[in-house]
Amino acid sequence: MTREVKVEQFKTLFEKELQDVRRYRRNEVTLEAKVRILDINRKKLDEGTAKVRNVSLKGAFLADFDLGKKSFPAKPFLIEMKLSGKSYQGINAICHPVRFGKSNDFGIGVEFDELWVETK
Repeated sequence: MTREVKVEQFKTLFEKELQDVRRYRRNEVTLEAKVRILDINRKKLDEGTAKVRNVSLKGAFLADFDLGKKSFPAKPFLIEMKLSGKSYQGINAICHPVRFGKSNDFGIGVEFDELWVETK
């Protein structure tokens, strides 16, 4: 006997197990970041700020965007971010969106393409 289960129902039932199979552990944080929205040729389309909610070796989750144009492009784009905060000061990244979240507040899961540190 088989039973049909909707994807959202499956995710809810196995949310903890799905979290446990991630390749890299996420660190819950609340960091300010300066962001620039770039087209795929890295031309600046917009800029503003966002909050980093969690970070791992491979990516991050960004929320609370405050952008000049108040919207995201309808075509593929990149995000350049510069982190602030005691432990993350000077860390910069160029990343691409891999997931658009739809929780209480909108957010974007990103994967790092480039990562570097600026020193004084």
